[in-house]
Amino acid sequence: MKTILLHVYDDCAFESRLQVALDIVRAHEAHLVCVQPTTQFTPMTFGPMGDGFVASIDFAQLEAAEHEHREKIENRLKVESVSWDWHTSYGDPATILSERSSLADLVIVSQSFAKRDAADKPLPIAGDVAIYANCATMVVPVENTSFDCEAPVMVAWNGSAESAKAVRLALPMLKMASEVHLVTVGEEPDKFPHVEASTYLARHGVPTILHELNGKGKETSAIITDFAAEKNVAALVMGAYGHNRLREILFGGVTKNLLLNAKLPLIMGH
Repeated sequence: MKTILLHVYDDCAFESRLQVALDIVRAHEAHLVCVQPTTQFTPMTFGPMGDGFVASIDFAQLEAAEHEHREKIENRLKVESVSWDWHTSYGDPATILSERSSLADLVIVSQSFAKRDAADKPLPIAGDVAIYANCATMVVPVENTSFDCEAPVMVAWNGSAESAKAVRLALPMLKMASEVHLVTVGEEPDKFPHVEASTYLARHGVPTILHELNGKGKETSAIITDFAAEKNVAALVMGAYGHNRLREILFGGVTKNLLLNAKLPLIMGH
């Protein structure tokens, strides 16, 4: 991995994703691209009399806050001994990050909270970025303030195109991991659907430890996270929204549950 995108936004989780990004950049001798979507835009009116909700927004204050945050982070990066540059763009954060991911290897965003009841909570963009990014997406919980690139990693494998893409995109990180646990969850343990993925990784010099977990009587997301905690892995590689996304949003699903509740970084592909 040589080009790492970092979502820059002054929220309570920025410090955690910055530290994780720096750890990855150093381990892979990579370049950090700081992407700061800006809140500044040309005011537009929405009311019949030319008024609207933007009338109460202090754009000068927002602009000053963004410049202050950029200056603070740039001053820190100047002494971090890493290669980096900065991009400020106008528009939707998820769209900007996805567009800039075409020539990147990893984009780092934060895990969102179930309820965004404060202005400093992370933006709920992880799901959209994971779907539309052209590279791997790392979703970092706010509690994670570092990342050991040589620690064990777990791959959640279900044979889908999404999980296969996640494995391919995460290959540089899997090569650096000390162990790779390749895990499937199901009720038919004799099928061993992860053998093909294990063979693929072996051809790239990545040995794997295969696990077949019983999927009866417990949510798949809980089985996965419990096993990840047991093996003390640094990250979970998985496909994003292997089922229809609307169905997952309405009825719940593995991706939705892990995006909200996982206690370790997720490395996702779609």
